[in-house]
Amino acid sequence: MCGMCGSAATWTERIAPLDGGGAIRRQRALTALLANAPSPRLRRVAAAPWPGGGWRLTAPDGLRFARSLDEAVALLTGRYGPLVAADPGDASTTACLEAGASPHALAVWAAALRHAGFTATVTTARFTLTVSPADAHVAAPPPGAAHETVRVAAAGARSLVRYLEIADGKQRTNQS
Repeated sequence: MCGMCGSAATWTERIAPLDGGGAIRRQRALTALLANAPSPRLRRVAAAPWPGGGWRLTAPDGLRFARSLDEAVALLTGRYGPLVAADPGDASTTACLEAGASPHALAVWAAALRHAGFTATVTTARFTLTVSPADAHVAAPPPGAAHETVRVAAAGARSLVRYLEIADGKQRTNQS
């Protein structure tokens, strides 16, 4: 339940509640994805949290506001292109997640996957998240889930998980 407006929590808040410092952790994750985005236009966008869970997006062509992380990623993707892209040479449909990935980085990465047009299922010890271009859904993990994994409907799972590592600050790439 949102403390500001009393509405039901969104899927991003269900996997990573906006507790003290959560907005800053999400900003770091979004900034890392923007800095390593496939589109050079996205690399020139700055994102800053706005009170109440919103976002202020500053780009060379102007200032934009979004009410939520999901809306901010949708706006960026629609205007400048996707924040993540699968490597065309990556045929994998399943990849293991690194244990201990930040829930805030996971929320930013999942929103980027969703708005890039991917359908994926992320299973962790705490939840199962299913994202698709149309929707996102959080459920209880399956009993006895041994590994934290990502399953992608199309190929490219390993290359997409690298973007989670970037969002989590565990990997840096140089794309120019």
